Amino acid sequence: MPVFLHISTTQLILHGNYLQEVPAWSFQKSKHLKRLDLSNNLLRLIEQGAFAGLAELTYLNLRTNKLASNSLHEKIFQDLISLQYLGIDDNLFHDEYTFLQVEISRVRSLTTLGIDLGGRHQIDKCLCNLTKLKDLKMFGMHRGAYLDNSFKEFKCLKIEALSLDRVVSLAPDTLISFQTLKTLRINIMSRLANYDTIGSIFKSLKIFKGKNMTEISITNNPHIYGFVLGHKHFAVLQEICLQKLNLMGDSILGIKSGPFLKYGYKENCLEELNIDLMFDSRDNYVFAFCAFKHLKIIRIPHVISRDKRVKRSSENDISYSFCLPKTLEQLDFYSHVRLYNRRRIANLTIINGSNLKIVNMANITLRDCDGTFHGMENLEHLDISGFICKVLSDNLLEHFPKLINLIAQDSYLGIGLNSLKNASEFLKMNLDLQRIDLTKNCINSLPNDLFHHPFRQKLSIILDKNNLQSLPNFLSKPNTIEQISLKYNKFSCLSDDNMALLNIIKPSRVFLRGNPIECSCNTLRFIKWVKRSGFISDVNEIECVLQNGTIAILSHFLRNLQTYEISCQTELWITFASCITSFTILALIFGIVYYRYRFAFEYFFLRVKMKLRHYQPLLEEFSYDAFISYSHYDKTWVKTLHDRLQTKGFSFCLDDKDFLVGVDIAESVVKAINSSRKVIFVITEDFLKSSWGTYEVEMTRMHAFREGRESMVVVILKDDIKKDKLPKALKEIWYKVVCIIWPSDSDTPYHSEDIFYEKLSIALSDGRTQMCENT
Repeated sequence: MPVFLHISTTQLILHGNYLQEVPAWSFQKSKHLKRLDLSNNLLRLIEQGAFAGLAELTYLNLRTNKLASNSLHEKIFQDLISLQYLGIDDNLFHDEYTFLQVEISRVRSLTTLGIDLGGRHQIDKCLCNLTKLKDLKMFGMHRGAYLDNSFKEFKCLKIEALSLDRVVSLAPDTLISFQTLKTLRINIMSRLANYDTIGSIFKSLKIFKGKNMTEISITNNPHIYGFVLGHKHFAVLQEICLQKLNLMGDSILGIKSGPFLKYGYKENCLEELNIDLMFDSRDNYVFAFCAFKHLKIIRIPHVISRDKRVKRSSENDISYSFCLPKTLEQLDFYSHVRLYNRRRIANLTIINGSNLKIVNMANITLRDCDGTFHGMENLEHLDISGFICKVLSDNLLEHFPKLINLIAQDSYLGIGLNSLKNASEFLKMNLDLQRIDLTKNCINSLPNDLFHHPFRQKLSIILDKNNLQSLPNFLSKPNTIEQISLKYNKFSCLSDDNMALLNIIKPSRVFLRGNPIECSCNTLRFIKWVKRSGFISDVNEIECVLQNGTIAILSHFLRNLQTYEISCQTELWITFASCITSFTILALIFGIVYYRYRFAFEYFFLRVKMKLRHYQPLLEEFSYDAFISYSHYDKTWVKTLHDRLQTKGFSFCLDDKDFLVGVDIAESVVKAINSSRKVIFVITEDFLKSSWGTYEVEMTRMHAFREGRESMVVVILKDDIKKDKLPKALKEIWYKVVCIIWPSDSDTPYHSEDIFYEKLSIALSDGRTQMCENT
């Protein structure tokens, strides 16, 4: 036993451990202990004085251990002068069973006792000393068969509540010794039960004829011995003034409506009826409810789905009525599994439903919800989970003005609510609502004005297991929402609008567990809001995905938020700097490339521009024999050249006479090059200094390359210009150029003006002979 040092301890629960013994004075420092639970351990020994000092202990549970008669010492319970509850059943007292009963009989303060009746031992008359005993729990009669004289020694006691566990059969007079009994709970041993088990139990109840009883509970009848609740059962019950009947887990196959109706009409005291049905193949018994005059609670859940062979109601059922007892306050008519019903909610009227507070019809699946309920104006709790509400009426809930709890799980409301003609009408009359549960409805979004009503109490809205990625549009008013549960949706974070809305309405709790929450620099604003606002209540359970793909608990992430924020800022600056650097490098590269190939780009753009102006180049004929490119400082010489060659039948394009006014010069240059068979460059010192001269050389080179006319260039060298001073573009095509040197010295043989003009004429005629030596 562990040592407990807290003197003020009043409850000590050690259930379900591996304790093997209780030493003496185990609780000497816990003298104010009132409740001690040592059940479900491996106790084999309780030493003398183990409970010494526990004068205030009222509850002691020792059930389900390994205790035997030699495990206890005489007067083991003598210090427990205030003990009221003792559970010592399900142990190993199969030998000196009388010894245990003697020790128990010394505890005169006992009001509740749980004890084995194992083997073939009988109850000892010493238990008559327990004059205050009111509640007796008996476990494990030999093979579960209780005889007529099993409890004869209890005639001396006024037992009011009796629980019998592991029952296989009861003799007709088994319970005759309990003349003051008010509550009887019987749990059947399913492993040894037989067809007669239920019958023998009901026969034993005949001794209570004419008596008032608070409760009779019979549970755990196995499936293979399922039965129909009929005349022989109700004939016994109707002779007892019974307030509560519990037949849960008894494998009841059905209820015969005739005997049930007779039971209802006969004067009875029944206030609570709990019966679960294996099959509900015929539901005529429900019309007998109206006959009961005192019934307040009806629980008839269904275990297995409706028999499909049974003819169901017509698909055209529009309006129907259902009669209930006037006193009924709670109706649980749910199913553990979904029952498919072809009925609709059109106009369902409940007769005598004015006292009804709770209705649970979960999984009693109606075909659609296009109607309304009548007659339950005081209803506070409604569960329509499992309905097929793809078709939904605006007025479905309008006759429930006092509704507090609405549960509609798995009811296809993701479709139904968004198909409403006027969603603001749906909850308009339910201003007392405090809890709405719309779990698992495939909701992607909700109508904007669904919750826009002045609810009188703070509202809790459960939207778990849907497909939401953004908050519904709640009324923007503070202190109207108590709780918003968004577990297992598709939120990676809350948007700025969502966070702003929550800051306004200020809910007490918001739950986000089970969402794919992202903890990254992209959601840093949301993460900081979570820490600052305090609205998210389950941060210790939320898993979030980090930027590296690993999973972390959100609460752990929040502890290191400041460090993470700094890393995000660093990462942002690094990203920004990288972008600026990359942009600068690209711009620099582009600038270099553009400068290097600027004439090629210029030529390309001019060609596009001319094409857009519908310029059509000549296919075979040219407008001019040559376009003469020169420096304007050489205009006089060029004029002489032009006039002399023109007399020989050549036509030339000159800027002064052929370029149109108002046309871009660059475009005119390209057009002239394109329209001329040759291009003559008059290379002088002034030409080399001219930017336009270089430009025209580049354009000519581009055009020659594009059109495959590399031999179209004729160069006239003046002023003793050397080749190394020529433009780079001209040097690159020098091997195709026709070069003619103007004779600077007329006395040099073969370098006269006549020979110059003759060479130039030949070049203009075919242009295929290069006549210039390397200089």
